[in-house]
Amino acid sequence: MKLLFFIIALLFAAALITLYALDNPGYVLIAHAPWSIEMSLTLFIPLMIVVSFLFYLSLYVILRLWRIPRDVGRWRARRQARRARTALIQGLTNLAEGNWVEAEAQLLAGMRHGDTPLLNYLGAAMACEGQGNSEKRDEYLALAHKSAPDHNLAIGMTQAYLQRQAQQSEQALATLTELRTLAPRHRQILKLLAEIYVALRDWTSLADLISDLRQNHALDAKATDALELQAHRELLTLSLPSGSVDVLRRAWSAVPKALRRHHALIAIYARQLIQQNEMDEAEALLRGALNEEWNDALVDLYGRVRGGNIAEQIETAEGWLAAHPENPRLLLALGRLAQHGNLTGKAGTYLEKCVALHGPAEACRELGDLLDRLGEKEKALVYYRRGLELYADEQRQRLAPAKNGPFAAAKLRAAR
Repeated sequence: MKLLFFIIALLFAAALITLYALDNPGYVLIAHAPWSIEMSLTLFIPLMIVVSFLFYLSLYVILRLWRIPRDVGRWRARRQARRARTALIQGLTNLAEGNWVEAEAQLLAGMRHGDTPLLNYLGAAMACEGQGNSEKRDEYLALAHKSAPDHNLAIGMTQAYLQRQAQQSEQALATLTELRTLAPRHRQILKLLAEIYVALRDWTSLADLISDLRQNHALDAKATDALELQAHRELLTLSLPSGSVDVLRRAWSAVPKALRRHHALIAIYARQLIQQNEMDEAEALLRGALNEEWNDALVDLYGRVRGGNIAEQIETAEGWLAAHPENPRLLLALGRLAQHGNLTGKAGTYLEKCVALHGPAEACRELGDLLDRLGEKEKALVYYRRGLELYADEQRQRLAPAKNGPFAAAKLRAAR
């Protein structure tokens, strides 16, 4: 509609100009001795327009001819850049699809005229890692450093990820240690460092890293707590020669106070104390933990402690019996303590009750040993046989989830 109004207005203006020109055509005289040119103004104006147009057209053609080499160069550069971008996109697509050989070839093809050599080199390095060619991978990473020296963090992170993927944990650790000097609070660096420490079983370094992981939110709180627990658990379970109790105590003192109340760590530390023959310290630790919160694993360990005052230890355990009268683990612990105190009658009573309550197979063995020492061979054999049957059942239940897969394990847990 607007175009129609514009054409009508243009025709109307042309008609007015024509009528005016017919009434007053004007006169133009151009004189330059010995020549002169005379014409009407209505002829001169169109003629000048035509001449100006021809002059502009001639000038435009001359300039275009002059610029042909430059324009051809620009056209070729744009075509090469377009091809390079296409090769980069195809290379990255093949990289995502796992077509390592095609990805490497296309990324290298688009590198000569591309404007993103860093991406090409990093992609080629990933493709080489996918092919298992670590030597060529490192060459591409070195070229990436050379082409983009200002992007050390991006190149280093890629290198660390690829080294981790290739199970080159020591090399990845060296790379990440260097990167950490550039970005000490970088979350991905800290997260990958934690993975490397776990792979290398460097529990001391992992324990030292926990505070940085937590402060920089590199992992969620649950995962960080699990790593912290794992690190201190592994440090406490390190095998120590006899007489290394000071080393063990330093490891326990390094455990955060919040974790010193964790049953798993208490159990590990108590077990190590027992192995170091620090019975009184182990007894005090277990007694304090059990008075605070009940745990069957700690009760079992308490029954294995041979403290200096066995009567007091039995009295303590019998005090717990009031609150847990039918706990098989507590009854087994009391049976063991009573045997250590040469209270065979009391030991037999506790062990028989434990077996009657379907306690662990160890109770049958303990009761069998007690009866054997008392000369009741046949009765001891009955309990030995029963203990073997219980042990076999326990092993079958333990192995059943592994044989039948994760769904069977889930069913077994649900049944429990």
